[in-house]
Amino acid sequence: MNGKTSGLFCAIAFFTDENGKPLEGKGWTATISDQDILVDECLGKARLDNDGHAKFLLSVADIKSLDSWGERTPDIYFTLFKDDVEIFRSEVFENVDFEALDEVSGDAGQITQEFGPFKAKP
Repeated sequence: MNGKTSGLFCAIAFFTDENGKPLEGKGWTATISDQDILVDECLGKARLDNDGHAKFLLSVADIKSLDSWGERTPDIYFTLFKDDVEIFRSEVFENVDFEALDEVSGDAGQITQEFGPFKAKP
């Protein structure tokens, strides 16, 4: 931790249909995973809200693993499911730094990061 954050971070993924309309309704869930050398780790699972967003609360402890013990900047990707069937998988966002500090103010400005919109074919 850089001393400016609590070690808790928020990732928000936004999913739409192929026309750009937010996905909504029962049965939609998403996961956030960390791509690692040996085994990818699921960091969280969330239902989509009525606006097509999935919100994940992560901690520094979630990011560390046996094959990446000192990791602070995970390589994350999102997977979308409809009734437990995989519908979409995003590209991998490498070295996501939730602890990055603003160059001017020195404040922790990246503890919440948004990803997407991701267009999925339901």
